[in-house]
Amino acid sequence: MSPDVSIHDIQPDDLRRIARNRRSFWAALALTAVIILGAGMVAGGGWWGWSQALSETLVWALHVGAAVAPGLVWLGFFALLEREDEGGRRVAFLLWIITAALYLVTVQPLLARVFQLDAWLFMGWWADILADFLIVAPLEMLLVYLILRYGVYPGETMRRLVDGPLFGVASALGAAAIVSLIAVWPNALFTPDDVLVAGERALGYAALGGWLGYALARNRFSRTPGYYLPGVFLLVVSLHALFYALVRGAHALAFAAPLYSGLVTAAILALLSFALLAWRVRKRNRAFLNMAARVEIAQERERPPSLLGDVLQMADARAFEGARTPPPPPPTSPTPPREEDELASLKRSWEALIAEQEEKP
Repeated sequence: MSPDVSIHDIQPDDLRRIARNRRSFWAALALTAVIILGAGMVAGGGWWGWSQALSETLVWALHVGAAVAPGLVWLGFFALLEREDEGGRRVAFLLWIITAALYLVTVQPLLARVFQLDAWLFMGWWADILADFLIVAPLEMLLVYLILRYGVYPGETMRRLVDGPLFGVASALGAAAIVSLIAVWPNALFTPDDVLVAGERALGYAALGGWLGYALARNRFSRTPGYYLPGVFLLVVSLHALFYALVRGAHALAFAAPLYSGLVTAAILALLSFALLAWRVRKRNRAFLNMAARVEIAQERERPPSLLGDVLQMADARAFEGARTPPPPPPTSPTPPREEDELASLKRSWEALIAEQEEKP
């Protein structure tokens, strides 16, 4: 704590506000993952036999719909479940759109024109992993990080710890929509692969974006070392490469496994990541609540007593002492009452008169 900041400058209510969770976010995330998995399993079941009869315009519309559907489904569930924070819904939608647009004008030209990945990825599976770790993952995750860092981190938009994962998922789903659209766009037909690719990208990018958002939120609301954010970014890039290496490995076993085995692999990895992320958020929220309680106790101890409180305390103490000791008896008068004094004076005068008469001859 800075020497210029005292314990009274910390507001316990602000700490409790940071620790407030968003059940709507986690519920929307779980429902979206289940729907993506279900749609992929249905699509991979072999019921798509009528795609050759579709027009070119309809195929184009289906490509776009399959790419943007995961993000829109998640945003729709979140909007329905989150009724108290209209600003959070609006920011999540804007991040989804902005990330998708910026991906088209920044990351995609770099990958296609500068690095020309399509010209050398044919060399083997190791080239895919190497390109993903050194080029694709750093550029894509850097875009998500920069949008979160300069879009929602500085202002009052990020008010809770869970807002970090929320905005990270929204931004990453925008990038996933464009990545999926670019992957399926060359196809002249709409096939089950379009749905599977869109689902795999959405699940993976949502998990990775959630961790980036969590790291930024924790860095804002608590003290972290200087290497924390770079370390988390390197970890997310590594997970990106590992995630899609495992998904591509599942696709390689398609001859012995269902067509949707890659999507199932992505769903399992994403759900494990979501569960771990929810556990971390809950743990940090408990730490903020405990800190709020300790701050209140410290403020109460250091608060100077009021003058009115001292007066009331002294009055209560005196009343208590008076109730314990009985009042002293009234003092006895050393002189008799006034009537007794007059009788004694009259008696002395009478005795003096008799003595005077006896002395006379």
